[in-house]
Parts: sequence; C-alpha cells; structure tokens
Amino acid sequence: MTAPVLADDVAWPIAVGLRTVIRAALADAVGGPPASCAVVPGRDVAIDDCCAGQAWVRIVRVYPTTAAEFPNPRGTAVGEGCDDGVFWAVELGAGSARCAPSADDYGNPPSDELLEDAARTLADDAARIRRAVLHDLRAAEAVDEVFVAEQSSVGPSGGCVGQEVLVAVLTVMCVDETG
Repeated sequence: MTAPVLADDVAWPIAVGLRTVIRAALADAVGGPPASCAVVPGRDVAIDDCCAGQAWVRIVRVYPTTAAEFPNPRGTAVGEGCDDGVFWAVELGAGSARCAPSADDYGNPPSDELLEDAARTLADDAARIRRAVLHDLRAAEAVDEVFVAEQSSVGPSGGCVGQEVLVAVLTVMCVDETG
C-alpha cells in the first residue's frame, strides 16, 4: 500500500518552510529554545506547554492575488486554467508562547521585574520571527515576496502568554486548479 500524495503544493510547503526557519531563529532565544515548534491546525492555537516554550505556524488563509495587488486578494474573478499574472498568496500566523508571571503562594502579584522579563522574552521571540521571515523565508524556493503584517498578543490564559506575527507570502505558484 502506498501513502497518499499530498494535494497541497501551495500552502503546506510554505508553512513547513516557515516552521523550519522559526525553529532555527529561536534556537538561541532569550527564553531558550521552545520545546515544541510545529505547524498547527485551526484558527486558535492550543497552547498547552508554554512553560517549556511553544512556537507555531498556522495557515490562516490562501487566496489568489497578483503582484500588483499583493498582499491583498485579487479584485477580479479568476479565469480557467493558469490565468497569467495570478498567483497564490498564503497568509500564516507565526507565534510563540511562554510562562506568564503569576501571583505567588501568598496571592502577591508578580514583581515588575518578572513582568518585564516575560515581556522582553516575548519581544525577543517576535523580533527573531520577523527577521527569520524577512531574511530566511524570502530565500525559499516557492516564495516570491513576503509581507509582515501585524503582531498581536496572545493571553495571558492558563498561565501562558504569547505573541503572533501575521505573514503574507506571494508564491510563485500560478493559480491553476484544473489539474
């Protein structure tokens, strides 16, 4: 029995490529390398091992665009076959989560130093992810252009706090779903 062939030759390779460069970028992060770095499913990330460090890439959306309209979706309908000048864009979320400072055993809130240390660690993760996207992901074979969008906070929730950077990638893959 042979394994099925992966049908997604657009978003999946880009997501895996981003995961690879993020793993390398966070290897010497201020908070240490995350124990987990994976392409994850879904709109929301299940942050369940933040104290060991967790990093992720998720596929947010895939849409047709042109070089002139990127990072926005194409404004007109796509024709049949390989419509000249229409390529796939892949939007990804790339983030990390770490332990959130919490109250001590006596109910005292975390100190300013602990709060700032957590914020500094996440800022370091985000900067490393942005640099990896702009420098390393841009060099990937199927990538034509990269757009770094907003960075947003995640949590705190369940003792975890994190950040995620949205990234749009213009691929060199022509829009052609006839095959």
